[in-house]
Amino acid sequence: MILQVLGAIFGVIWGSIYLEAPKKHLLMGGLIGGVGWLAYLIALKSFDLSLSTFISGLIIAILSHGFARKVKTPVTMFLIPGFLPLVPGVSLYHAVYEFMKGSSLGNGYLLSTFQVAGMIALSIFVVDSFVKILEKQIKK
Repeated sequence: MILQVLGAIFGVIWGSIYLEAPKKHLLMGGLIGGVGWLAYLIALKSFDLSLSTFISGLIIAILSHGFARKVKTPVTMFLIPGFLPLVPGVSLYHAVYEFMKGSSLGNGYLLSTFQVAGMIALSIFVVDSFVKILEKQIKK
């Protein structure tokens, strides 16, 4: 598990470099991705793929908002790299591969891809909505 988390951290850092993120945010983005991946691995022991993705997505989104406020930068500076380990690229590859072979197994892979992508989007939506409501309450 430790190697997977370290791999996620370094993967996020290299992904951030590729996306030309500012160097001063690379380590924070890597840590967010690593913590998110750790949460995913822990949740996966008790829950299914979708719920594990949602739980880790909530953690990534919360950490992204926190770090963004701390260093006064847009939240997307941490959201995009933080979610890199959760992106369902392998299942999408398998779906296309199975469809190209003419196999109906691609349907399951495609469904899994959409479920994970949907949980990522939902977790971002939930945290962003909560933050906006909280900000309105604080201003009152």
